[in-house]
Order: sequence, then C-alpha cells, then structure tokens
Amino acid sequence: MNLPILQDFLFKNALPEEEIVDDPKAELDEKKLWEEFSEFGTEMVITKIGRRMFPTTRLRFSGLHFKSKYIVMMELIPTDKSRYKFCNGSWQVSGAGDFEPIRAPFVHPDSPQTGAHWMTMGASFKPVKLSNNPMNQGEGYFFLNSMHRYQPRFHIVRCDQFNKAIVSTFRTFVFKHTDFMAVTAYQNQDVTKKKIANNPFAKGFRNRHDEEDRPVKRRHREVKKKKEKTPPASEDEEPEAKKRKIIENIPLIPQNIPLAQTPKIPLDLFTQWQMAIISSFGNLLPISDPMGKNRSDEIPLPLKKGFDVVDLLGEKS
Repeated sequence: MNLPILQDFLFKNALPEEEIVDDPKAELDEKKLWEEFSEFGTEMVITKIGRRMFPTTRLRFSGLHFKSKYIVMMELIPTDKSRYKFCNGSWQVSGAGDFEPIRAPFVHPDSPQTGAHWMTMGASFKPVKLSNNPMNQGEGYFFLNSMHRYQPRFHIVRCDQFNKAIVSTFRTFVFKHTDFMAVTAYQNQDVTKKKIANNPFAKGFRNRHDEEDRPVKRRHREVKKKKEKTPPASEDEEPEAKKRKIIENIPLIPQNIPLAQTPKIPLDLFTQWQMAIISSFGNLLPISDPMGKNRSDEIPLPLKKGFDVVDLLGEKS
C-alpha cells in the first residue's frame, strides 16, 4: 500500500489519547530456524530483479489496544561501515564499506489496522525483496550492497489520525540472530545446504542431492560434475563476457530520479517518519542499546531459460 493512500483510513471515532492504554510487544516466528542459520552466518542473495528473503520475517504482536489503529514498518540498516569477504570458512573485514543511502522503511500493506487485527493475523514481510540494482524503486524493494552486513528492524506506531503529530506509542524491535550478509552468490556451503534442506521451494534440489549421495562409479561422477554448472562464488568471478552483457543491459540513471525515495506523508508527520529512517545512522529513537532489554530475543523476474540451485534457495516469487 502506498503511503498517500493511508490518509483514506482516518479513524473518525478514535478514543482520546488519555483513554488509550497499550504496551506493544512483538515476537519473531521461526526463531529457532533463524538461530540455526546464524550459527553459520546467515546469507541473503541479492539480484538485479530482487530476491525474497529466506528465512522470512513474520511477527506476532501482543499488548495492543483492540480498537486503535497501528502502522507496522520494516527497515534494513547496516550493522557497521565495513565490507567483508569470506575467507577460510569465516567472514572477515576486507575494507571500508560502500556508500549506504538512506532507505525508506517498508510499510506493511495491511497498515493501518486495528490492534485486534495485528494480534490475530500478525505481520508477514514475505513481499520484501533484496536487490543490488538502485533503479528498483518498487514497493518492498531494498537496495543493498554486496558483502555488507545488515540488520532488520521493525517499528509499530499507533496512529489513528493523520492530521496531527504522532505523540502516542512508537515502539522499535530488533531481534537477535536476524542479521545477515548480503551476497550475489552463497559463500558458505553450509548455508547453501541448510537453505536447500529448509526451503519448501527447493524440494527438487533435495532429491537431486540425495541421488548424488548414492554410490556411483568415479568416471560417471566425474562426467556428471563436468556437466553441472557451478554458480560463481561472487560477482567478481563471473566471466568477462557475462559482465559486459550485464553492464550493457543496465539502463543509465536519469539525473532527475533520486536513488532513495522518501515516504509521501502529511507534512506535520514527516519529522516522525524521518526518525524511523534516519535512525539507521544513529540511535535517534528512544530505545536502549540493541543488546539491551528492548532487543526482543524471547519471541519476538523476468522469465529465463534454465535455472540453478541459487534460483530456489530464496523464497519463490
């Protein structure tokens, strides 16, 4: 849902602020799966056309006021200012990070909705796609730099009326084990195997790997390996011809189109929304240290010919 459309959801019968009592809490679904990936160092593939996240992020809420309306948002913030490389089985800092634009948060398409709705349905951020193409400005797209680490962060705002500044609940949640490395191809084989084992859209690859585990003659195995296409370990290892083709197909960026769009919302609320965006570069929001008590850790394409393992390790579009 586009932010300007949110103005059509004015809650005419909103209760006076002093009569509303809430204490928003959020829990992360599939916490155990996130923890298992975190042991190896979670990786998320980014592509020109965008790739969905796996594991996906889904939140459950409690402590909301049943009749009041809330807006739920997600943003991705860099964890540091470094660029990384995968070397000897671990991630190591390789130098200074690339420029990080200010990213507008993704507003959940159900927003705004009543507390009763959020506590019943929860909020799934499955539509979010990760891209390394700055021209992808569509709803739900996040432009990320490859070989950089990012942390998902979630905001819930009680906002019944849009004609006055937000002076009500604004709560931020950061969950342990949800940070990830943005890559153009998986670097850690353990992460690849785990995504194949857990992603429901990778069933075909699970069957193929089971067949490969059966005893076969060495010469047959060698022939099979030669025929298989191995995805490059990084964008830098792609053939030069493929690099030139990709570069030629990338449209020039018009000078009058900004690389980062800001939410189009009422002027008197813009400052409040800016806090959620600009806070990516500093703790401007009234929250404690990311590892402190406010850090929730209890619960919280165009069609192409052929495909390979990387195409199914993320969520199916």
